[in-house]
Amino acid sequence: MDPRRVGAYVLPGDPTWLDRTLSVYYPLLDELVVPLPHDGRGWTGRPLPVQECLDIVRTVDTRGIAQVVPGSWVDPRDPLGAETRQRQAAVDALAGTDWVVQLDGDELLPAPGLLVHAMDRADALGVDAVELPMRVIFRRTRRARYEVVQPGGAPHLEYPGPVLVRPLARLTSTRRTDGPFLRLVVPGDTSLQSARAPEDGEVRESLPDEFDSLVHNSWGRTPAEILAKIRSWGHANDIHRYRFYGAVWLPAPVTWRLLRDFHPLAGELWPRLRRVAD
Repeated sequence: MDPRRVGAYVLPGDPTWLDRTLSVYYPLLDELVVPLPHDGRGWTGRPLPVQECLDIVRTVDTRGIAQVVPGSWVDPRDPLGAETRQRQAAVDALAGTDWVVQLDGDELLPAPGLLVHAMDRADALGVDAVELPMRVIFRRTRRARYEVVQPGGAPHLEYPGPVLVRPLARLTSTRRTDGPFLRLVVPGDTSLQSARAPEDGEVRESLPDEFDSLVHNSWGRTPAEILAKIRSWGHANDIHRYRFYGAVWLPAPVTWRLLRDFHPLAGELWPRLRRVAD
C-alpha cells in the first residue's frame, strides 16, 4: 500500500471528457477537490456547466472523497490570472496530501502507473513538480482524428505545465510553479520543448518504454464545444479566437495536409497534422 497521500482537483467547467479522464486516476486518490464557482461563471465571466461537471464527479466518486471549495474567479481582463487563483484555491485545500494531481478534464492518462512512477522519481530527486509528455489531438470527426506531429511524421509531444505538484506549491501561471521540477521525456523525442536545453531548475529524465504519453484532447471536440471553450478559457484574450476557429480549426479535416506551424500562440510548437482513422 502506497504510504503517500495523493490529492487532485477538478476544474468544473469542461464536462466533455471528464468521466473518462477522472476515472483513470481516481483509484490513486485520497482526497479530491472541486473549486466550484458559486456564481456559475468562468474566468471570462461566461456561464459554465458547473452542475453537469459536479454530477460527473459525484458519479465517479464512489468513495465519497470529493469536497467542494466555493469561490468566484472571474476577471475578463486577466482570465489567466483568474485561472491561476482558482487552481491555487484547490491546491491550498489539499494541504494534507503529499502530492496534488493537476490533470485537466481533457487530458487522458493512459494508466495510473505513470503517475506512480512520476511520484517515485520526484521523491527520489527531491523536486516539487513533475511535467509529463502529452500528445495533442487537434480535431476529431466521426471517421478520424487529426494529431499534431513533427515535420517528418514522428509523434509530437509537449509539456503544458506540471501535472503533479507539492501541496504547498505557489502557482505562478495557471498550473506552473517556481522551483525545481522533473520533466519526463520520451527517448529520442525531437519536439520543440524536448529539443531545447533544460530550463533553470529542470531535471530531465527519460520515461521508461513501458509508459505511454498522455493524450490532450483540448481541441478534439465538436464545433459547439470548441466555441464554448474559446469563449471561456484562460487564453481568451491571447488569440484571435474566432478567426483561428473559422480559418484553421473548422476546415482542418480538408486542409490538414497544408497546415504548417499553426499553434494559435506559438506557431512552431505545432509543425504538422496527420490523419488517423478511428
